[in-house]
Amino acid sequence: MSNKLPKFLDNHKICIICEGNEEYEYLKRLKDLRVWHKQYDILLENAADKVIMFGNPCTMQIISKHWTDENLKSPAKPVNAHLIKEYTGVENYKGRADQIQEVMKHVTEENYIDMRQRVMSLESDDSVTGSSNFGRFLNLFESDDCGWIEKINEQIE
Repeated sequence: MSNKLPKFLDNHKICIICEGNEEYEYLKRLKDLRVWHKQYDILLENAADKVIMFGNPCTMQIISKHWTDENLKSPAKPVNAHLIKEYTGVENYKGRADQIQEVMKHVTEENYIDMRQRVMSLESDDSVTGSSNFGRFLNLFESDDCGWIEKINEQIE
């Protein structure tokens, strides 16, 4: 006979940070309907525009700012592959893990300064192609005043 302690079933806690009211209300409705397994204790947080970072048309819009002022016009990797090759040497970029790692080798502290200046000059309206709100987060992440974290927490409570 084995001396095993009984297994206690704890709910798995999951926090979903929603990007807006529509997503929040939809997921809340599904939670209220109890269509998900009871082992999950799901907490929904409606972060709206408080904690969401975006790059329009894609994240590569921000990454490319390390090397160029050019704004991407499409999220399609084949459309942007020439730009990635020009600045990183990575050919036929498709976003594979090995390609991403190679691109990241070309992101440096030195060109971070260039990226920062370029990102700060982008439109921050997410409906505009070539826009990003990443500059706002750069300011926060570089600040020694961490009071902004508490403000966000208060807003999403």
